[in-house]
Amino acid sequence: MNRLNKFDAERLLADYDDDPVAALTAALRVVLDRPHDDWTQLVKAAGFTCARRILLQAGDTVALDELAAELNEMRSLDPAVLR
Repeated sequence: MNRLNKFDAERLLADYDDDPVAALTAALRVVLDRPHDDWTQLVKAAGFTCARRILLQAGDTVALDELAAELNEMRSLDPAVLR
């Protein structure tokens, strides 16, 4: 699993308010090293729990915010959160 660099994290935050899913898609493409996957493919590939995956794919604001915060703070995905 890759890590976001400073530029990627700044871009995530800058773009998030305008289009959270697009901003998270760009960040997950970097973290998962899957540059051509779409949102649904990335959410599935990340290995999130079924409940989290459903919330993210439904565009749940809290779930999107939590993922953005996680990616911004850790610059990657926390394996403990994926389970």
